[in-house]
Amino acid sequence: MKKVEVQADQTILDLAMQYYGTAEGVSEILRLNPLLENDPQRLAAEGRNMADFYPDLRLKTGQIVIIDDGGTLIKKSIVKKIDRSVTTYMTKEWQEQLMR
Repeated sequence: MKKVEVQADQTILDLAMQYYGTAEGVSEILRLNPLLENDPQRLAAEGRNMADFYPDLRLKTGQIVIIDDGGTLIKKSIVKKIDRSVTTYMTKEWQEQLMR
C-alpha cells in the first residue's frame, strides 16, 4: 500500500488511471478510502449535497489517498508509461472553449 496526495483538479477516475492504469481502479480506491471527499467549492458551485460523494466531481486537493500498489488490478504496462499527474477534469470555461 502507498499513500498519494490528490493534485489540483483530479477526479477519482484520474487517480485510477494514474495508479492502476484502468478505470476499474475506481472501485478499489473507494474501498480503500471510504472517507474520500470532493472539492467543497465545486460541490457548492454545482449545488450538490456537501455530505455526499460524487465520482464525477474533482476531489479535495491535498487529501491523502491509499493505493494498493501491489494488487493484481494494476496494469503495470500502462502505469509505467505515465510520468505525470493525470487530470481529466474540465472546467465549464474549458468546455465552452471546446464547443466553439
